[in-house]
Amino acid sequence: MSSLSRIPTQDFDRYVTAVAMNDRFILIGKADGSLSAVYGKNGVKVFSSQISEAEITAVCCEEQSEYSNSIFYAGDIMGNLFTVNQKGKVVAQVQLQGRKGEIHTIVNRNKFSIYAYTTTGNITFSHATTDFKKGHFSTASANFSFDGDGTFHKKKGTGDFKVNQYDCRTPTNVVATCGIEFGKKIKNFQQLFAFGIFDPSYQNMIEEGTAENTLPVFCSLRKLIRTLEFPAPVMQVMSCRHHEAGAEDDKIYILLWDGNILKVTGSMLEDPDLSNDDLDIVPAVSNEVLVKKRRATMKIKISGAVMEDSDINNYVLDQENVEDDDKGEYKGFCVYGKKMCVYGNDGLFTADTFK
Repeated sequence: MSSLSRIPTQDFDRYVTAVAMNDRFILIGKADGSLSAVYGKNGVKVFSSQISEAEITAVCCEEQSEYSNSIFYAGDIMGNLFTVNQKGKVVAQVQLQGRKGEIHTIVNRNKFSIYAYTTTGNITFSHATTDFKKGHFSTASANFSFDGDGTFHKKKGTGDFKVNQYDCRTPTNVVATCGIEFGKKIKNFQQLFAFGIFDPSYQNMIEEGTAENTLPVFCSLRKLIRTLEFPAPVMQVMSCRHHEAGAEDDKIYILLWDGNILKVTGSMLEDPDLSNDDLDIVPAVSNEVLVKKRRATMKIKISGAVMEDSDINNYVLDQENVEDDDKGEYKGFCVYGKKMCVYGNDGLFTADTFK
C-alpha cells in the first residue's frame, strides 16, 4: 500500500487552501492569494504567481486544453474567478455580482467552460480564456439543510446548517459531507454528487465529538440506498468516474476527519442488492507520512511523534512540528488517475493510488 509523501519543496509546507489535479499538473492555491502549479510526476515547479490579495478557495485544471498551453482556474474568497495559463499569467478575470457567496468548487463543463459553485448556488461560464461569458445562475445546489442531530432536509432554511450540493469529480473546499447522491448516467457511469456543509461553525461539533459519523447514499431518484457508518465524520468525497485523459475509474474516495482515506467501487456502492458488508471499502493509502528531503528519509506516524528508521544526515527537523503533526489538520484532497494529493495546515502530500 502506498504512503503519503511530501512534495520535495518547502513552498507548500503551510497555508495551502485548495488543490486540484489533471494528468500532468498539481494546482495549488494558498491563503495569501498565490497560485502555483507543479508537475505531478516529480514535483518540479511550473509557476508561482500572486493572482489575488484574498485567500484562494477553489482551483481547477482545464481537462481539455492542449499540452502546449495548459489552462488553470482559481476562485478566491471575494468571489473573483481567474483563468491562468501555464506561465502563471492571468488571461481572464471576472467577479461574481451581488451576494452570490464564496466560491467553493470549480468544475469543468466543456473546453474552456466551467461551473462555479458558491454557498448560494452555481453559475456557468464559457469563453473562460477571454471574456468569461456568464450563463444562468441556479440556486438548486443550495436547497438543502442539516440539523445538529443528523437529520437531513431537502429544503433550505429548515435545518441548523446550510447544505450545498457539489460535484464529486472535482475537489471542493468543504467542512463536512453529510450525504452522497448518484445522478444521471454519462458515458460509462452515473454521476456522483455530495451534500456538503461549508459553515465553519460545524467544525465545533466535530471537535466536540457530537457530529454525525454516517454517510447516507441516495439513488438518482433521491431514495436512500444505504447508510455507511465510519469512526469519524466524513470531510470530503471524490469520484474518478468522469475524469478525462484516460483517468476514468469506477472508484470513489472518502476522506474522514481522523485523516483516514478510504476507497470503494462505485458500482457496488450504488447496488441496492448489496449489503454494506459486501462492499469493498479499504484504505486508499497507509496511515503514515513518508518524508523525503535532501538525503534524508524518515517515516513519521501521523497520529503521534514517533520517528522510525531516521537518517538525519544533512537534515534539520523541527521536532515541535513533528509532535504537532495531526491528521485532523487535513483540509481536503484530490485524486486523478493514479495520483492522490492531500493538503492541510502542515503542507502538501502525494501518493500513488495503484499500489
